Amino acid sequence: MGNKAVVELINVKKQIGKSTIIDDISLKVFQGEVFGFLGPNGAGKTTTIRMMVGLIGITEGEVLINGISIKKNYEKAISNVGGIIENPEMYKFLSGYDNLVHYARMVPKKITKDRINKVVHLVGLEKSINNKVGRYSLGMRQRLGLAQALLHSPSLLILDEPTNGLDPAGIREIRTYIRKVAHEENMAVFVSSHLLSEMQLMCDRIGIIQNGKLVRVETIGDIIDISKEATIRFHVDPLDKALHFLQSFYEKTDMEIVDDYIKISLKQEQIPQCNKGLVENDIRVYGITSTQATLEEKFLEITEEK
Repeated sequence: MGNKAVVELINVKKQIGKSTIIDDISLKVFQGEVFGFLGPNGAGKTTTIRMMVGLIGITEGEVLINGISIKKNYEKAISNVGGIIENPEMYKFLSGYDNLVHYARMVPKKITKDRINKVVHLVGLEKSINNKVGRYSLGMRQRLGLAQALLHSPSLLILDEPTNGLDPAGIREIRTYIRKVAHEENMAVFVSSHLLSEMQLMCDRIGIIQNGKLVRVETIGDIIDISKEATIRFHVDPLDKALHFLQSFYEKTDMEIVDDYIKISLKQEQIPQCNKGLVENDIRVYGITSTQATLEEKFLEITEEK
C-alpha cells in the first residue's frame, strides 16, 4: 500500500430537506489498497459512492481525487476514475474485444491495442475475448466490465456489489482479479459489498458506515484483532486427564469437554506452550483447531453496539 491518498473525503455531508443522509464523513483510500465500504441497508453507502463520482451534489465538504476537487473541476477529477455499478452493460452482438475497442473510442485519452491486450490478460479473458458477449457467463461479463473500467488506466476503481449474482467460483475469480489489479496497477480500489466473508479475504482496510456516520475505519487484522483470545479445540486422549492438566495450568480460564475435544479460550501465543505441556504429561494430541472471530461477527457486533 502506497502513501499517496488517491481519493479523500473531507467532512462530507448530504442533506435532503431536513434529513441528514451522510453526516460528516472523512476518509482516505491509498494507492495499491483495496478499501471495503460496509454498512447495513440504508446506511448511506450508495449515496456516498454517488457523491464520490459526482452523480449527486455534496451539501457540505469536499471529495478530492488525486488532489482534484470533484465539485470544482469535475471533468479532470472524474477522468481518474473507473467503475462498475452492479452488472456492467455490454453490446451482446459484439465480441468482448469489439466492446473494448468501442469504449476506447469514447475516451479522450488515446488507448492503444497494447493497453487493450494488457487489461484482457489482467482479467483473464484471453481465450474468450473474441467471442460474442451474448455467449458470456455472468462472471465473464463482470470480468469484461472490469477490463472496460481499467482501459484508461484510472487511479481509482469504484466497485459497487461487483460479485452480485455470481456463483462461488465466479466470486473467487473476481476477488482474485480485484486484488491483482490493485497491486499490479498500483491502483486504489473502493469496493462496496454485502458478502462479508469475501470482503474479509479481498480488502486491506474496512470502513463501516451506519446511519450516515462513519463509525470505524481499520485494517482487516485490527478489526478482527487476531491478538485477542480465540476459541481453541484440543482433540486429545484421555480427555479427563487433559482437562485436569489444563485446569491446573490455566486456573482462571473457562474450558469444558465438548463431544471428543476440549474447548478453551487462549491467545495464539499460548497454544505451543499448552501443546508442549499436554505431550509432556503423556496426553496424546490428535489435533488443534482455532476458531477466530470473523468480519461478519465483528460487523454485527459494531453495528448493534451503535
